[in-house]
Amino acid sequence: MSERSSKLKSRLRLGETTYGGWLTIAHPMAAEIMAQAGFDWVLIDTEHGGFSNEGLQTCLMAFNGSPTVPMVRVAWNDHVLIKQALDMGAEGILIPMVSSAAEAKMAVSACKYPPEGTRGFGPRRASKYNTNTDAYVAQANSSVIVIVQIEHVNGVADIDGILDTPGIDVACLGPTDLSGSAGVLRQFNHPTVANGMTKVIQAARARQMPASIGITFADTEMQKWHGVGANFIFCCDDVGLLTGGARKVLAKMRELTSKK
Repeated sequence: MSERSSKLKSRLRLGETTYGGWLTIAHPMAAEIMAQAGFDWVLIDTEHGGFSNEGLQTCLMAFNGSPTVPMVRVAWNDHVLIKQALDMGAEGILIPMVSSAAEAKMAVSACKYPPEGTRGFGPRRASKYNTNTDAYVAQANSSVIVIVQIEHVNGVADIDGILDTPGIDVACLGPTDLSGSAGVLRQFNHPTVANGMTKVIQAARARQMPASIGITFADTEMQKWHGVGANFIFCCDDVGLLTGGARKVLAKMRELTSKK
């Protein structure tokens, strides 16, 4: 593991606002573009993206030489998936659907070597293919960034227990699934959803922990949530950039060529 995750972790603890994006396209060119864009961090989404293990490792390689910290959202709170992502070189893990203190404890444990946790040993690429094993092990537990995602009303209800779990570095919301668990899918302004989001962010900020809304809203909404305390900010996702950019240039060219 490089020094970049340790530096980012220090910035997070100081309460700095940091900026990142989602990588969902399972191709190293997309990863390299995101790695070179200047983000503080990028989350590689293996929960909803079409990543094989080989594809994930290749995308992680695309961050070589970049100051951007590559992190991975695993598909589930599963110690095998977490172990594999870390061994491939992920420098942070986002664990989805954490809805209780017990689940938070399990997530943290999977990210840490004994005696702090239960992570199995085999950091092939993470240890520079076993050429830097001692140095990697010495700082792995302190450098890996552990992010829990609160995506269910049960998680909101137990937010104090979740965030009081030692070893959590960032609290991240999942507004869409949160709204679904409340029976109001994608109704982000519904009181249950908006109040739940506010509760999670305020609980994180009370502990001087970075908080994230997990997705990108319209500009005014992003400003509002930053004002509430969300300072771990998703700026975009790769598919949205490609789709939005393509539509924008098409509309512009149609406008230009239709003028007489």
